Amino acid sequence: DSISARTAIWRAIRDQCQFWVDGRMLGETIRVLTAADGASRERYAQTLFNPSEAQQGSCTSRSTIYAAGIAAGLMLHQLTRWLRGLPLDCDTTFNLLAGEYTVA
Repeated sequence: DSISARTAIWRAIRDQCQFWVDGRMLGETIRVLTAADGASRERYAQTLFNPSEAQQGSCTSRSTIYAAGIAAGLMLHQLTRWLRGLPLDCDTTFNLLAGEYTVA
């Protein structure tokens, strides 16, 4: 899993999928990006970057592996909202240590 792989996959399927969700983690900070319409697709494309610009750190370790489960739940939440025709949050960040949940 890498940003370069995500970029390659997005370029290959962006015109073929109706719904896309991408979960990113660094320690206990989770970011969930959703693309399902023209505006959110453009916004998602802007979140892809050169691998050399990536923040250094581990996305999982013994003490933070629980965050991956939370990320999966947040991603599934966006899918169920899309299936029900409800509005989506195209960019959410959850900092577990700080107790901050941001929807952009």
